[in-house]
Amino acid sequence: MSIMGLDIGTTGVKAVAFTEEGKLITSAYREYPMHSPREGSLELDPREVLAGAKEVVGAVCAETSSDPVKSMAISTLGEAAVPVDANHEVLGNAIIGFDSRGQLEKEAFEKKITNEDVFARTGHGINSYHTLFKIMWRRDHEPELYKNVKHFLTFSDFIISQLGLEPRIDHSNASRTLAFDIQQRDWSQPILDAAGIENVFAEPIAPGDVAGTVGKNDFGLPEGCVVAGGLHDQPAGILGAGIRPGESMLATGTVACLGIRLDSPPEAGPMIENNLCYYPTFGQDQWVALAWNFTGGSLLRWFRDQLGAEDCVAAEQRGVDPYEVICSDLPEDPTGLLVLPHFTTAGTPSFDSKALGAILGLRLTTTRKEITKAILEGVAYEIQLNAALLANAGIHINLYKAIGGAAKSPVWLQIFADILNTPVAQLEVTEGAALGVALLGAHGAGIHPSEDAINAVIENQTREGLMFEPDARRAEQYAERGAIYADIYPSTRGMTHRIFDLVARGG
Repeated sequence: MSIMGLDIGTTGVKAVAFTEEGKLITSAYREYPMHSPREGSLELDPREVLAGAKEVVGAVCAETSSDPVKSMAISTLGEAAVPVDANHEVLGNAIIGFDSRGQLEKEAFEKKITNEDVFARTGHGINSYHTLFKIMWRRDHEPELYKNVKHFLTFSDFIISQLGLEPRIDHSNASRTLAFDIQQRDWSQPILDAAGIENVFAEPIAPGDVAGTVGKNDFGLPEGCVVAGGLHDQPAGILGAGIRPGESMLATGTVACLGIRLDSPPEAGPMIENNLCYYPTFGQDQWVALAWNFTGGSLLRWFRDQLGAEDCVAAEQRGVDPYEVICSDLPEDPTGLLVLPHFTTAGTPSFDSKALGAILGLRLTTTRKEITKAILEGVAYEIQLNAALLANAGIHINLYKAIGGAAKSPVWLQIFADILNTPVAQLEVTEGAALGVALLGAHGAGIHPSEDAINAVIENQTREGLMFEPDARRAEQYAERGAIYADIYPSTRGMTHRIFDLVARGG
């Protein structure tokens, strides 16, 4: 029998089928757009996400009809929540976490409860990207929608509801709302009271616990397929990549993220100071810690869509992926450009919702290929800054294990190794998040009933492939450029805020 992981991201959805032993059988992927109805706003249309999910699940199930899918769990982007009524009908779009709305609501919330109290309950500091503040914004600005809402469902529990089951949210996705008590493993009434909202969330369950068994459905899943609690996409990747102490997941999808697995909660002080977080994952007394930049692989997608028409034509003629052409024939040495990858907003440590991107060092002689490489370098510089933050919190990284889109690009992985001045391993199984949640579905179905059984499969399937060692000469050059890069955001913050405010008010 086969097992499935469904991975719902900000820009697309992927279904992946594995054998019980974790070997990839087949996969299907569909993109969907982000919508920006006003400056600074970013949303997903749940209907488009649902249509994509049905399409990829159906395609994979058709490919595995001789070995039907026995179980499924879902990995999903965090924070974004779908407003639904009592019949689980969609009432509006889902606001994405790095949408700029919610800042004023966050400031009102801070007057009622301290950051230290919130961190003690949730493992997160107070930041406007959390679901809680998007819900408060909708309460204040979309009262007609809000009064008809029964639940705000993250995309995992939304898909579960569309399978005809009662929506259930796993502990990791619940943690990303800022309304979940990670010690009590339930919704926090003091936080809901401070926000002035009722409990509009789904019932929480542990990752790997059974959410229900599928009956007749229009996804193409076999009747009797077990659906289990999944994970937020980053913990799913950490699980699927088999991260051990001293290692970090290097996930470059829409978001570029470092992910570490912890056996005990970290010291609160450095975490709060650096806007770092920790929260539950699968396993007894297991936690994850993250640091990230919201603009990761989506920056390369921006280049493809806005500046890469020539590369896309060449890729079509050659019958290859456009990114293969985009990332080919790049300059060998570090560029003289510095790209600040805040094209959506900034992640750790600033969580600046008014941050804007920048390209510095342009000349009339600058080529498109230099800009391409500078984009890859900019994301890597931001990851390096985040690694330094984790080191300040006592978490040191000796090896990065790459998953996500960048894991398929030897060019980008070498840039990461040179800028981080640390080895980067390309995992043989790059679908880490999908593998992680597929095994949680198998856990719920009793196929892999213990943590040890799941860990054994992951260890067997996540052998390190190519190892990218830092080049000493380039690492030294990047270190010099990185010192300049570290000054860009603090030096331009005031100017970019003025630009943001000017554009936001239509000036």
